[in-house]
Amino acid sequence: MKKTIYGSLLAMATILMNSCDIEMVPKGQTTLESGKELEYLLNYLEVKDDPGTDLSVIVNESYGQEFTTVKQLISNTNTLISAYLSYNEKVDRPNLASKDNRYTSIYSAINTLNVALGKIDGTDADQQMRARVKAEAHIKRAWLHFLAANIYAAQYDPSTAASKGGIAYVTDYIMDQKEQLPLDKVYELILEDLDDEYINALPDKAKSVVRCSKATGNAIKARVLMQMKRYNEALSYAEKSLSQYCVLEDRLPMIESGSWLLLSTSENNLLYVSSYSCSWWIPFCDNLSLEAIALFEDGDLTLEYGDDGYGGDLWSEFYGESSTGIKGARSFIGYDTYKNPWGLTVESVKYIAAECLIRSGQIEKGLTHVNDVRKLRIHPDNYQDFSASTEKEAMEKLQQAKFIEFLMTFENFFDRKRWNTEDNYKKTIVRDMPEVGTYSISPDSPLWILPIPLAVMNNNPSFKQNI
Repeated sequence: MKKTIYGSLLAMATILMNSCDIEMVPKGQTTLESGKELEYLLNYLEVKDDPGTDLSVIVNESYGQEFTTVKQLISNTNTLISAYLSYNEKVDRPNLASKDNRYTSIYSAINTLNVALGKIDGTDADQQMRARVKAEAHIKRAWLHFLAANIYAAQYDPSTAASKGGIAYVTDYIMDQKEQLPLDKVYELILEDLDDEYINALPDKAKSVVRCSKATGNAIKARVLMQMKRYNEALSYAEKSLSQYCVLEDRLPMIESGSWLLLSTSENNLLYVSSYSCSWWIPFCDNLSLEAIALFEDGDLTLEYGDDGYGGDLWSEFYGESSTGIKGARSFIGYDTYKNPWGLTVESVKYIAAECLIRSGQIEKGLTHVNDVRKLRIHPDNYQDFSASTEKEAMEKLQQAKFIEFLMTFENFFDRKRWNTEDNYKKTIVRDMPEVGTYSISPDSPLWILPIPLAVMNNNPSFKQNI
């Protein structure tokens, strides 16, 4: 198994080295000449850093990925992690965010896609390859801008999006200065890149988990439309994606083996987008909050049956407390479990379909999608189908199960931002840490928007912070 992991890392390193070669060429120029070389650029897609460094903290999945106790982290008030752990809105976050690897990597990857789009017509690629490269580059460009918009701008709402600040939507790899667009314009361009013509030009089967198929394109469009609260349209694309591809991760073998084997190449990944620096769960990488632990169902295979390969628990209380100083916190101890921090899984699409069906009044049909996933997560002795008679009851069950399913990915942060703009589902999150303090974050807190890094603001004087 270690050989598999090291091999994956070597492959990713090769991709990164090739992408670095591109960046060394003077701006506006590349040494790429053939269609195959440009298509190879589509293999490169990563978003640094990990959601666990901040998004997971804000949404109260975890206490972060630090080796320092929570009490010490909070006491150092002039840091972003202190602001997020204590929900301190008074911290001058823009001045603390001088650089941001995540922002830089998103726009670097967008630039790479724009190189492919801008150069493919001048290569030896035939018409079919050109159409395929263009389609996938458009789809991935939309996805990356979608991630950026939901990290660095407000939640989309059709009644306010025109007046909300957005992000830069970059479509030209030669562009030096970037223009910050209103949020409604950003989403308009995202949907243009997700045009059905591009989705239908994708192959029926992707070459690998870092490439796109028709199912991937439909899944991405469903996820974007759900974030825009266009639930009926999102359902249509989610169901189309599931009809084209539907392979779920099965954790039931953990009952016998205790090992949670989940590779980055697992077939449930529709699009795998790593954070590279921490793209798999490793010791002390993720420290679960007490509130998150309380949401695990009885019989959860990862919590109750997983082991670290050395006789200890996969979610370790010992390391959780020693790392965070919080009694009852848990840290993940495992080497064979890759999460998909910035991409999409089939499970993501099942939950999109579930929520959209529940909102349309098809409650039991929606919960069937949730149960399809839960059956592979909960020990059969503990498992019972979810059932509900009202939308509110069904949504509560969906929200609990989905929170645990997507720990340490972008999903819970994006969902909570969306739900916080809806009267039926907004809530104040309370973080209660014995001997440290109790802190809360309101649905309209500015902490739900991360600051655009200072270096970007300085290079683009017209930009304004969205917080």
